[in-house]
Amino acid sequence: MLSDTLNKISRLMFLLNEFDRGNVHLGSLADELLVNVRTLQRDIRVLEDAGFPIANPAKGEYCFVEGYSLQKMQLSAKEAALLALLSSIAGSLGGSFQETYVSLRNRILETTSENPFYIKLPKGQIFLDDDTSKIIERAIKKREKLKIVYEKSKISGKDISPLKIAWFDGFWYLLALGKNDVILKLRLDKIKSLTPTGLIFRRPEKIEKILEESVSIWFESARNTRVELQISAQAAPYFEKKVYFPQQKNLKKTAKGELVLECFIAKYEEILPTVLAWLPHIIVRSPQQLADLVSTKITAYNQKIK
Repeated sequence: MLSDTLNKISRLMFLLNEFDRGNVHLGSLADELLVNVRTLQRDIRVLEDAGFPIANPAKGEYCFVEGYSLQKMQLSAKEAALLALLSSIAGSLGGSFQETYVSLRNRILETTSENPFYIKLPKGQIFLDDDTSKIIERAIKKREKLKIVYEKSKISGKDISPLKIAWFDGFWYLLALGKNDVILKLRLDKIKSLTPTGLIFRRPEKIEKILEESVSIWFESARNTRVELQISAQAAPYFEKKVYFPQQKNLKKTAKGELVLECFIAKYEEILPTVLAWLPHIIVRSPQQLADLVSTKITAYNQKIK
């Protein structure tokens, strides 16, 4: 019984993938899957009953109706196949089960309604679920050290203690402890090889807290530099509602509506891009070294465009 169900799900997934590519000739597909045409016709009926719009443009040929695709519905073939299987189960149960399914199906497959939400995420590297990522995941769970070969780096051949796979600003990183427990930020695409060592390491308890406070990949385990910033009245409402800097704390608001805030960092690179992005609405009050660095960046830019 279980094998029959799994075979049916596999066929439904295969059909849905083929429909997403274009027209499907049922006879050829039946030969490829080693089933008869009537079996595939029953599968198509299941998909139609589930609400998937399927057309029959010619004898023995099937496809999705024009303009429809799984990608538009943001469904994978596996999700769509399970939805179709649920339809047949709900149909046999009837009553409230069938009504619940129809409501669920309409919410998932409705193409005419306008989604009121839009979330913009930065585009970047695609996470590859390959052998390297599997080695990293296993090592993190087992707290096992790995010997790494890394592109153009002195850490090649060294042991590292993997902590997290993290996404920052469009890139995937392996966060790991190196020599003297320094936190390494290793681009996944630059890792050439990883070899399990069988050596167990002790994971630092504060890594979650460090990551939670981080706003960029330039974080370190200790943030010992205090920074004080002044935000213009026009930009102040944004900084009152959102945390832009690590350990950000609003100190006061001036009579003109300007906001004075503090944060704590490990290195200037951690916040410098954000400071530059908010110019001229932001002033570095302290430390002077950071204020000078911002001024140097502005001067260098002005010289380039002259």
